[in-house]
Amino acid sequence: MSTANSTTESASPSKAFRVDSLAIGMVVMLAMTVLGRGIGFIRGMAFCRLMDDTDVGRWSMAFGFITLITPVMLLGIPGVLPRFTEHFRRRRSLTTFVRRIAIGTLACTSIFVMTMLAIPQWFGWIVFLQPQDNSLIYGVAGAVVGMILYNFVSDLNGSLRQVRMVSCMQFMQGVGFTLLSVAWLLSGGDFTGVVWMFAASCLLACIPGGWSLARSWSSAQDITDLEITSTEPETPQSFGVWDMIRRLAPYATALWLMNLIGNLFELSDRYMILHFIPATETVSAELAGQAAVGQYHSGRIIPMLLLSLGTMIGGVMLPYLSADWEAKRIRAVQDRLRDALLIVSIIFTAGSAVAILLGPWIFGVLLQGRYTDGLTLMPMALCFCTWAALVTVGQNYLWTVEKGKWVPVAMAAGLTSNLLLNAWLLPIYGLQGAVIATMCSHGVVMTGVWLAMIGCGYRADLTMLVLSLLPLTLLTSPAAAFCLAILIAAVALYDETTRNRWLQNVPERLRERLSWT
Repeated sequence: MSTANSTTESASPSKAFRVDSLAIGMVVMLAMTVLGRGIGFIRGMAFCRLMDDTDVGRWSMAFGFITLITPVMLLGIPGVLPRFTEHFRRRRSLTTFVRRIAIGTLACTSIFVMTMLAIPQWFGWIVFLQPQDNSLIYGVAGAVVGMILYNFVSDLNGSLRQVRMVSCMQFMQGVGFTLLSVAWLLSGGDFTGVVWMFAASCLLACIPGGWSLARSWSSAQDITDLEITSTEPETPQSFGVWDMIRRLAPYATALWLMNLIGNLFELSDRYMILHFIPATETVSAELAGQAAVGQYHSGRIIPMLLLSLGTMIGGVMLPYLSADWEAKRIRAVQDRLRDALLIVSIIFTAGSAVAILLGPWIFGVLLQGRYTDGLTLMPMALCFCTWAALVTVGQNYLWTVEKGKWVPVAMAAGLTSNLLLNAWLLPIYGLQGAVIATMCSHGVVMTGVWLAMIGCGYRADLTMLVLSLLPLTLLTSPAAAFCLAILIAAVALYDETTRNRWLQNVPERLRERLSWT
């Protein structure tokens, strides 16, 4: 991952638009993420202790619906920001581009929220498989609005490569939700209030992001001489509405399909659990299913931290890859991605091994021994969440070269295999069967994305095979997985070319201390 040098130099540096380098952005993002996800882990533990497993399952279903419906009902419109902001900025049409994206986002949001308010009972059945109080559905609608605004502000900052601000927003949202929701539960509040606390935390996190955009918007539209290439115009280009739609529609459609299929994939195992877990002598099928989802949720608390971190890394990288692509630095795109994938596989596998070793204490002490099924399934969940994180980072290549149509194809193959395997394994092995099915399906998705990348010009090598198989070692021995991850890291650093390329991504002062050549 070579550091991008773009708009940090100009004739008047004090007024120039400044972007965060990928090195500094990644360091800040990782630091804030570790803190934020650590607090998120505490929140997950608190939810499991302050709510019964039925309410934990309901929260898992509510949050899953919020994350599913947000990109789907927006038709992929705001998702074009990370890829095309730099494209239109270089053509001096940034304001027009962002204004049209905001109008489309607002229109879709208004239609969906009015629909939820008009038929809340129908949405209650869709989300929870049974009718709910209207106040809960209104809370879900508020959370959807909060997440849309948060994602728009965050994506726009990220597309302008203001990574430190994005990290600050993510940290504020995570910390704010933890403090608000735990305080609400400790004061005797009900489950509906937790959903409203999520909406409030999203709105609070938008404040610093909005301030950053207001401060830097004028300078962001200035193009320096260093950025202009022979293929770019020297005067502003005007794009009609339909011209812009034709340019963005294929990308937005592929992104919409990926979000729809990917989120259905994410929710499918939980819905299959709800439908296939049988009733007991004392518990109805609906409550037994929600309790099983709660157990499943507990086993995914730590793995989902890894997946969310992988999502952040992928989101941070896309604007930088797009900037390299727009500047015709094709080799840099592949080098950045290959290094990122290897580092993610090594660090996530080593971290997962440590989590498995600490698992008995976490589930026995922090969760009071109430989620034994979650402890059993955690190694497989760590494996498939690491794979999912690798896919989230790797698919950026397809979005950068505008071949994102292959991502939903791979997702569809994974979703199909997940449904078939769950229908086969859940009645036989119960919750364990659901996890096996999900792990195999993630392997299908990863294989499909890798094949699509290779077909679109990505250089396949031994590194891709190693980083793909490394997470599987978590299913054998966590100690062996940890040692193997460290060994692969040492071998990679022993190669002078790889080592020098990695060192280029750390700040200069730290680079001088780390370099031994």
